Formats: sequence, C-alpha cells, structure tokens
Amino acid sequence: MISTVPNIPGEFVKDNAHLKEKVAALLKLESYKFPGAQPVSFGAEHLTEIEQEDYFVAEKSDGVRCLALLTVNERKEPEVYLFDRKNNFYVVRNFRFPIPGDPSFRKCLNNTIIDGEFVLDKEPDGRMQLRFLLFDCLCIESKVLVSRGLMSRLGYLKSDIIKPHHEMIKKNPHMLKYQPFLVEFKEQQFTYHLDVVFNEIIPKLKHGNDGLIFTAVNAPYMMGTCKKMLKWKPLNENSVDFKASLIFPGSSLPGVKDYTAKPKINLLVWQGDREYKVFDQLGITEEEWKEQFGKNPKYMDGKIIECNYDPEVQERLGLPSPWRFMRYRDDKLDGNFQSVVDNVLNSIRDAVSKEQLIEHMPTIKKAWTKRKEQSGEPQADGRQAKKPRQE
Repeated sequence: MISTVPNIPGEFVKDNAHLKEKVAALLKLESYKFPGAQPVSFGAEHLTEIEQEDYFVAEKSDGVRCLALLTVNERKEPEVYLFDRKNNFYVVRNFRFPIPGDPSFRKCLNNTIIDGEFVLDKEPDGRMQLRFLLFDCLCIESKVLVSRGLMSRLGYLKSDIIKPHHEMIKKNPHMLKYQPFLVEFKEQQFTYHLDVVFNEIIPKLKHGNDGLIFTAVNAPYMMGTCKKMLKWKPLNENSVDFKASLIFPGSSLPGVKDYTAKPKINLLVWQGDREYKVFDQLGITEEEWKEQFGKNPKYMDGKIIECNYDPEVQERLGLPSPWRFMRYRDDKLDGNFQSVVDNVLNSIRDAVSKEQLIEHMPTIKKAWTKRKEQSGEPQADGRQAKKPRQE
C-alpha cells in the first residue's frame, strides 16, 4: 500500500515554553526534552532476547509519531496539545477525554501524557480518515507511570483514557462529525503470535506499514533511546534519515551552476550540534531526478530525507549507491545521529528475515510457557492479552 503520511492536526502554538515546562514538570525532568521512547534496530542477537523475555509486538505504521498532553484550561475547557520530535506543539480545543466513571462525560482528564502515532487510513468508500493510534501512557492525572511495566501502563491507557472516550462517542454519536481524528488502541500481541501480525493484521491495514515494533512487557518506559523497544524492518525497508547536500555541475558559463542537470546528492550523518559528515550519496537515476525533483531542483538541498537501503535496485539500475529516496522528514530538525546510523548498518549486516522470525516462534512460545510455569502465572493465549493494571 502506498502510504500517505498525515500532518499533525490542530493549531500551531508559537510560544510553547510554558508547555515544555509543564511536560518537564509532570515527568519530573530537570529540563524539557522530547520524552518519547525511541527504538533500536533489530539484529540477530535480539532473537535470543525476545525468546528469553516477554515482549509485545505490533505492526510499525507508516505515520507520524506524536505525544499528547491532555489538559483542562482555567475555563474548565479541555485542550489537547500534540507535540512531536521537532518540539512543535499543536493545540486541539474541546477534544474530550472524559475521566472514567462519569456518565455525564463533563469532567475531562488533566495533566495526562499519552504516546501514539497519527495514520491516514483509506476507507473502503475511498475516504481518508485520520486516526490517532495510542500505544502507551507516561502520566495520568499527574501520576507518573514511566517506572511501571508496559502491562500496567496499557491498563491505564485502555481503561482510564480510551474506554471513557469511546463510551462518550457511543452515547453521543453526533460528536463524531466534529472530531478532527478518531482515537484507537494500537493492537499488540505477545511475540509468539507473530504469525497473527504478519498474516492477519498487516494485510488488513488501511495505512502503510514498514515493519514491526517489539516492546518489553516488564520494562519501564525509557525516554530517549530505549534498548527494550526494538524496530524490525524487512531488508529493503531499513532506512536512515540523512541531511541532503546537493552539488550541481557547472554550466558553460564560468561560476554558474547548471540547475537543469542531475546533481550529486551527498547524504550527511548528524554528529551532534550543527556538525554533519558525508556518509554516501543518493542512488537515483536521471529519469527519477527529472520526474520527481526537476521542477524545483534546489528544494532538497539541506532537507532531512528518509532513505531506504535497496542493494537489489542498485545492482539492477547500476546506481552508485543502494540508498534510495523515500520521503522528506519535515517532522525532524536533524537527521539520525551517528550511533543510530551505526545501529541500522549493523541491523542490515545482521539482518533477520521474516521467515527467520516466524521459524523462531515455537522456541519463543516454549520459553514463554516455561517462564509462566516457573512463576505460577496463568497462561493466556497471548492475543490482545488482558491483565488488570498494577497499582
């Protein structure tokens, strides 16, 4: 499926210093930083890890990662502040996340931070529907949850945030037409049900998919790079966010560049601060350049672009590099840091195929069963496992 990546809804907030302070205060941070957990790339060594430890797995949507701060203003009106990795904030006013147990749905959640991603689904009738798929909860009503395990955090997310919202919509269906987006829980399975994700969930998706996300069940929420959150992609879906630097050839006039010609497109890796280092160049044909970028040839220069690794296309088209343009990453201020690029390269060199993952399922299931027997925990089938949240 060709994916259409959505824009974050809401009104852009120019002065967001007070919102950053609020997020930092709620999460007990000394200063603001984007608190979203960032996965590491899946390598062969992680086959052992997902065997030895309980993990959830979900499809990796081709969407926009976004956290949401749920607040109530001084006029008792709900406000949802959506914020991304570029530290941009967008406010959606009067979007209601009612507190649980209130049949009037008048009082809304305050001082709450949830994690998710926006996707643009193509419905059977051709309509495009924006959805906010939620998969974690960092804080609810000023209660910080990041030190708790995933099962506990998901318990709060599903029962105290998503469920009351859905009950409100069910009893007031007329509200749907005023909602700028729909809210849903992102379905997750225990890892030994990988076949369900591959064979049932992904084929039925209404949006793009570029892999899987594994999240450790018992690990706390780790702000920043999280080694207990693993990002698996098929080999040709492994991607890196680079900064593009265009070098156009000279024209027949001294000192004048020929902007009608295809430039050499250097791919730069972020070293921190404002420093970048040349890594490789973009693999692109003359025809592709003219068709996709020829009308505005200088636009790409300095932009952050996501490139996937595809050596098969490189060999077939005789390209100088296997790195292929996927899309602009206007949601990011910088490209991937050097260590992130190194992890992706290690993942490429140490790639695990879909077939290897599925072949490993019986081993994962056997190890999971043994852990449950030793701990005395009941054994569910692991599909959309339901477990009471732990206070």
